[in-house]
Amino acid sequence: MLKLRRASFALLLPALLLLFVSCQSTKFVDNRSQIMADGLEINASDDAFKIYDSGFSKEDFNDGKFLFMRLYLPNYDNKASSVNMLKKLITVVDPNPEEASHSSIGFSLADDFYGLTLYSASDLKRESCEKPEENLYMKLCNPYTSTQTTMALKVTDEEYEAARKLLEKDFAEQKVKYWPSKNLTVGIDSLKRKKLPRSKAKLGGRDLKKGYIPSDKKETHFVCSTYLAYVLQKCVKSVDEFFKARNIGYDKIGPTDLYYIPGFKILFCSTWVDYKIAAAEFIQAEPHFSEYFIE
Repeated sequence: MLKLRRASFALLLPALLLLFVSCQSTKFVDNRSQIMADGLEINASDDAFKIYDSGFSKEDFNDGKFLFMRLYLPNYDNKASSVNMLKKLITVVDPNPEEASHSSIGFSLADDFYGLTLYSASDLKRESCEKPEENLYMKLCNPYTSTQTTMALKVTDEEYEAARKLLEKDFAEQKVKYWPSKNLTVGIDSLKRKKLPRSKAKLGGRDLKKGYIPSDKKETHFVCSTYLAYVLQKCVKSVDEFFKARNIGYDKIGPTDLYYIPGFKILFCSTWVDYKIAAAEFIQAEPHFSEYFIE
């Protein structure tokens, strides 16, 4: 099956090549000067290291929980690899100003997220920025120059548990598969939106006659971002309502589209090797999130 999917990807590349024609701007709470004052030392370039004013209030922590998402811009050691070519194609057709080519979901700020990738028998994998060698996909990347952006979405206790149970079930069963040809669906839609004015190019910015897919119609073949969009639609009422109102299909959502799901807020950015340092700095700025961070 893995060989079949790799063969499918090889066949897909010519079609994708036909399409081949930094963190979101907001207020920063912290930067390297404060990090050094706190006695911490980042291991890589500080260009990507940013702690954001996420705008949460004390009332946001009175009830409910937070789901977390990481958007990645990997830097592959092998520039000629197929995944590096796919990354370039994704960024070329991307209608959004942000940069990302991979995404994952987590239930705390611990360096332990779930992402859907190729390169092993199990497509749904645990992902650690600081231990990329434990994941065959992340192992291809340089942790000192690959970057990540961590975001959070406030949900109810029930929605949080539903998403957690869904991920754990899918992880245990491994019936959800990464299917390279799905990138073509996402890529064509992204390229169409890229030609529109910005107000219509962003997720939900244009009126669609058809697109919404009820979450009870679960596919088994996804790419990373369409799987995350499905999980969010299935488990979080506000996401499902947004998709339904704007006729958005989870099967056409690219990594950077996830920025534009209402309710998500950016927490911090860093290189992979500095993920835990960035998380610790964020907790200093937003101590209410301390229950989600276990070093």
